[in-house]
Amino acid sequence: MDITVDCQRQGIDRRSHGLRTFLYSFSKSRRHQPRREICLNTSHYADNNHAPVLFALTIAIMGLSCTDAFFTLMLIQQGAQEINPVMHRVLEINVQLFVSVKLAITAACLIFILAHRNFWLFKRIVRTHHILPVLFSGYCALIIHQLNMLNNAPYIL
Repeated sequence: MDITVDCQRQGIDRRSHGLRTFLYSFSKSRRHQPRREICLNTSHYADNNHAPVLFALTIAIMGLSCTDAFFTLMLIQQGAQEINPVMHRVLEINVQLFVSVKLAITAACLIFILAHRNFWLFKRIVRTHHILPVLFSGYCALIIHQLNMLNNAPYIL
């Protein structure tokens, strides 16, 4: 069964894609469900409609990652050590490289999670986008722990 589609578009694309279009897509986008009913029952499908809550969580997690990098550097100045062996090695090479790698890894993971936000994990138990609130909570706990360590800075060793 060969299906051919006759494309009748001619000329240039008149649609504009600017900041207004980007912002409009968060509040007034038309498609909030999968394109077809069969997609609901599959283990994965991708769409471009990212809920504003997920976008806010992503921005918040990136902000907390920046804060984590800053607090880590402050704690290292006061005698603490980086526990992650990979990041410890990167930190030995260069501080700017440490911050860049840390933020790049976080950003890449967040982009991957958002791109696959409707995929099922663990044999259809949880959707991928449910990882974001867990990451946010984990980063909040980490920042609180780092603040406690900074308040007790003379006792770090």
